[in-house]
Amino acid sequence: MDSEKREIRKKFLRLVWPVIIQNFLLMLMFNIDTAMVGRLNEVSLAAMGIIGPVRWAIMAIMMGIAVGTVATVARAVGEKNREKAASFAATSYFVSLFLGILTTIVVCLVAFKIPAVFIDDEAVVFEAGRYLRITFLFFSFTYASLIGASILRAAGDTKTPMIITALSNILNIIGNYILIFGKLGFPALGLYGAGISTGICKTIEGSLMTLYIFSRKSAVRLRISSFRLVTKSTVRRLLKISLPASSEPFFVNSGFLVFTKIVATLGTFAMAANRIALAVESLSFMPGHAFSTTCATLVGQKLGEGSSKGVEESVKQSLKVSISVMGGFELLFLTIPHLLARIYTNDREVIAIASVCLMIGAAEQPFLGIVQILKGTFHGAGDTKTPIMLGAIGVWGPRIILSYVLAIYLGWGLIGIWIATTTDWITRAGLFFWRYRKHQQKLNQTLVRGVAPD
Repeated sequence: MDSEKREIRKKFLRLVWPVIIQNFLLMLMFNIDTAMVGRLNEVSLAAMGIIGPVRWAIMAIMMGIAVGTVATVARAVGEKNREKAASFAATSYFVSLFLGILTTIVVCLVAFKIPAVFIDDEAVVFEAGRYLRITFLFFSFTYASLIGASILRAAGDTKTPMIITALSNILNIIGNYILIFGKLGFPALGLYGAGISTGICKTIEGSLMTLYIFSRKSAVRLRISSFRLVTKSTVRRLLKISLPASSEPFFVNSGFLVFTKIVATLGTFAMAANRIALAVESLSFMPGHAFSTTCATLVGQKLGEGSSKGVEESVKQSLKVSISVMGGFELLFLTIPHLLARIYTNDREVIAIASVCLMIGAAEQPFLGIVQILKGTFHGAGDTKTPIMLGAIGVWGPRIILSYVLAIYLGWGLIGIWIATTTDWITRAGLFFWRYRKHQQKLNQTLVRGVAPD
C-alpha cells in the first residue's frame, strides 16, 4: 500500500468512527424509546412501527440539505477557502430554519390523520398521533442538530457531533425512565412520555450544536455577520445539490410508506414483530450511513484539491472497510438473533418471528455496505440524481412488488416481507456497482469537473 493509500485509509478511519458512534446514538434514541415502550403493550409497539417510517419520510428534505451541506462545505474546505465554507454553512442554517418552522406547523395540524392512513386501529392512531405532534413541536432543533453536524463533518470534525449526541442520549434515557413509567412523582405517560423526552433532548442537542458552530473552536465558525454572505446565488447552489438529494429519500421513503401499509395489513402482531426486527437491524444501518457520509466528505475534499486519483482511492478504501464491518453484522444476525430481539421485548412469539426476519436480513448486510459507499461517492461529487434513480428502482421494484406477491398473494406473511427487503438491497448494490464500473472514466471526469460550487 503506497503512502497516499495509507493516508486515505487512515483519514477515513479517523473520521468515520465518531460518525458511527453518533449515528448509532441517534438511532439508539429511537430504539431506547422502542425498548422501553416495548414493555408496555402491542398497541404502543405498533404505533412505533408507524412513527418510524413517517418520521424519516418527513425528514427527507432536510436529509437532502445535509447532503448539499457536506458537498458544498467540504469542497470549500478542500480549496482552503474558509469564507466560502462559512457562506454555505450559513446558507444551510438559514434554509433549515425556514423548513423546520414550516414542517412543524404542517405536521402538528395533521398529526392524527397521518397514522390513520396506515391502520384502522383507533388506539394505535391515537398513540402515534400524540407522539408525532409532541416531537415535531421541537423539530426545528432536530434540523439544527443535523445541519450543524454536517458542517462539522465536512470540515473534518466528527468528534464534536458525537459528544453532543452522546449527552443528548443520556438525558433521553433518564427522561424516558421518568416519563414513560412515572418516576420521581411524575405521571406514567407511556409512549407520549417518550415523545416528550425525545423532544426536549433534541432541543438541547440542536442548541448545543449551534452554540458550538458559533464558537471559536468550530472548524467552520459562524458569526452573525456570516448570514450576510447568504445570497440568492448560495441558496441556488445549495438547492441545486440538495433538492435532488431530497427527492431520493422522498421517493425511497414514500416507497417505505407503501411498504409499511402492506406490513400493516398483516395485523398488529406483525407490525410489532417487524418493529423489533427493524430496531435490531438499524444497528447496522448506522455504520453504513457513517461510511457513506465519510466517503462523501473525502470525495468532496479531494475534489477541492483537484485530485482524481484521490477520489478513486477514497472509494476503494471506503468499500474495503464498509464490506468488512457489514459482514460482521451479518454474522451477528445469523448467530444470535434471539438475544438481539430480546433486548426490545419479552414476548416470546414476537421474538421468534423477529429472529427469523433477522436471519433473512443478514444476507443483505454486505450489499447495504456497497450501496452506502457508492451513494456517498456520488453525493460527495454533487451528483445526487443517480442515487435517486437507483434507489427508486430498488424500493418500488423488488421491495414493494415482491412484498405484495410474497406476503399477501402467496400468504408468506412477514417472512415474505423480509425476503423482498433483502432482494431490494441486493438489486440496488448490483445497480450501483454496475453504474460505477461501467461509467468509471466518465464519472472521474464528472468528479473533477464537479457540480459543486466553483
